[in-house]
Amino acid sequence: MTDQNSFEKFGNKFQLKLLYYLLTDEKFFTQIYEILLPEYFTNEHYTFLTTLIIEYSEQYNTVPTYDNLETIINTTLEDETQQEFLLKLVKLISSYKPSTDKEFIEEKTVEFCRQQAMKNAILQSVDLLKREDFETIHELIQQAMNAGVASDIGHEYFIQSYDRTVDKRSPIATGMKMLDDIVAGGLSAGELGMIMAGTGVGKSMLLVFLAAEALKQGKNVIYYTLELSEKMVGLRFDAKLTQTALTPLLQDTGGTLRKTVDKKLLRILESIDKKHNVTPRLIIKEYPTKAATINTFKRHIKSMHNQGYVPDMIFVDYADIMKSAKGYNEKRFELESNVEQLRGLAGEMQIPVWTASQTNRDGWDKDIVSLSTISESAAKAFVADLIISVGRTEELARENQACYYLAKSRLGPDKISFIGRFNTSLLDFDIESQGLDSIKTFDENKTERMASVIRDIMDKNRNTPNE
Repeated sequence: MTDQNSFEKFGNKFQLKLLYYLLTDEKFFTQIYEILLPEYFTNEHYTFLTTLIIEYSEQYNTVPTYDNLETIINTTLEDETQQEFLLKLVKLISSYKPSTDKEFIEEKTVEFCRQQAMKNAILQSVDLLKREDFETIHELIQQAMNAGVASDIGHEYFIQSYDRTVDKRSPIATGMKMLDDIVAGGLSAGELGMIMAGTGVGKSMLLVFLAAEALKQGKNVIYYTLELSEKMVGLRFDAKLTQTALTPLLQDTGGTLRKTVDKKLLRILESIDKKHNVTPRLIIKEYPTKAATINTFKRHIKSMHNQGYVPDMIFVDYADIMKSAKGYNEKRFELESNVEQLRGLAGEMQIPVWTASQTNRDGWDKDIVSLSTISESAAKAFVADLIISVGRTEELARENQACYYLAKSRLGPDKISFIGRFNTSLLDFDIESQGLDSIKTFDENKTERMASVIRDIMDKNRNTPNE
């Protein structure tokens, strides 16, 4: 019976050719290095030679030449019979002439090694399943699925200079022209934006506004809500897109207003299709507060991909009430981890991601809300590419206005305040003019704040029981 855990089923010639490609195709060797085990070879001499190749690469960061292999065999082996056989094997491999089966050999090898990696992950998951450690199981399976996937070496600076042109960035505008002019057109692939505001100010409504503006540009959007129901978020989109006041929508028990709104939505879709030659889709997905991790989102996105739906932008409402995929004893580390993982999701999927974060009490009644008021973990601010805070004093709220503060930007200048519309009834938001004369800096207590962040980083590993 053929051993399903070895290369036996492929035969001897296959294994000899594989050894040849391990020694002559360094890109292939790099791809398969982490999942290729010497014991997969059925001949002890093939196993020994593969071990030599792997050990050499770990020491010198490259595969050995035939001459180097012969030198190692001659100087390390005392058994003359084994030495002679291995030298003949190296000579046989070196005499092999490349043929058209290279792609087949490499593809079948990667496929086999990935299957073995998956089997091992499943076996390791047995004990984890008993402990109901589903997050670790998911990570093991995900690692196995990614095993042996060819990786991109990176951006070739001089060769790929054209990729850095503006038209390659493809930002999705916020819909606030003055803001878009400052932040290079909006968020682009791999970037994380954050709305920061006090409780009840309207950060979730501003997220809906940004998502609706993306829809108007013909973009597919996934909106994850961890606090409000899918229906409530949908009503907010109704208010924004059709410019219908939110309160009458909430009171429309007979559905009379619904018919009018649906007609407006149909016309809006037709207009978008005519302008962009595409009909965008919006998926609103609700999860209970503190129940969804980054892996929850990834599984949902994968499910959407399987149904042919590929998002152009993702909104998470909001990061502070996600559940961390890793276990932390302190909330500040959990919040920092959530933002880091959202930034990682943006990079992994190469699309923009927007989320929100709550300020502490110091930011509730201020006009300019600086990063010094960020709740629980200041380290969250280090991760985001763009942070826009919203301050609404009683006076500003009475005028349906707010102070928008560009607290952080990797896309252009920051520490700029603006006065603009902030109408939560129609979800009508815009920056109208540069605002308050006294623009505050990052943090009035910067030295102590930085010291606190450094202490957070030093303490983080000691507060991570699952790692």
